[in-house]
Amino acid sequence: MDSSFLTGLHISLALFSCLFLVRLIIQFGLPNHPARFLSYLVSFCIVAYFISEALTDLGLLSPWVWVKWRAFPLVAGGFCLLLQTITLLGTMNFLQQRVISRLPLIVALLSTAFFSQFADALFSVFLLLGGLFLIVFVRKSRYQKRLYVKMSFMFIGQLVCNYLGYYYAYLVGQVFLCLTVFYAFLFQQSFGILALIDDHRQESEGDLK
Repeated sequence: MDSSFLTGLHISLALFSCLFLVRLIIQFGLPNHPARFLSYLVSFCIVAYFISEALTDLGLLSPWVWVKWRAFPLVAGGFCLLLQTITLLGTMNFLQQRVISRLPLIVALLSTAFFSQFADALFSVFLLLGGLFLIVFVRKSRYQKRLYVKMSFMFIGQLVCNYLGYYYAYLVGQVFLCLTVFYAFLFQQSFGILALIDDHRQESEGDLK
């Protein structure tokens, strides 16, 4: 496949991700709620991944640096997705959510330093565990479930198409990749809405007191 196609695709995904992240921040405000923080962190990881990939395609970033540091957005983003599915249980208080929302950065730094070669495997494991946790343990949040399942299927479809190794299969795989990113951002937007609802509930309880 012509490398200019992939370069254009990665640049387009980077621009789309940046615009969606800015939209999330404008729509939901500062990351002073754990749900918003995790949502922004996942979105930032997507932005960082595709911007660095586009810079590598353009020759502005060393491929060695890209291979080494791509582990950070992959692991941090995947672990955030897992934590988001856990928070949907609704059994953690605000302080507990704040504590666990800082864990993805620590896990990502450790994996980048010592296990960068396993970044793809770790991301896939986190995504799988998040899906299983969401389906088995979470009895509500049907909208989030649908988005997560669609995102996961698109990601699996992209992996399968890439594995086949044919030109048209790879082309279809890039369509799956775009849809994966789209559903991932919709999933993050849903957590921004949950954070707003929680803020409103806390304000109402404060007014009653």
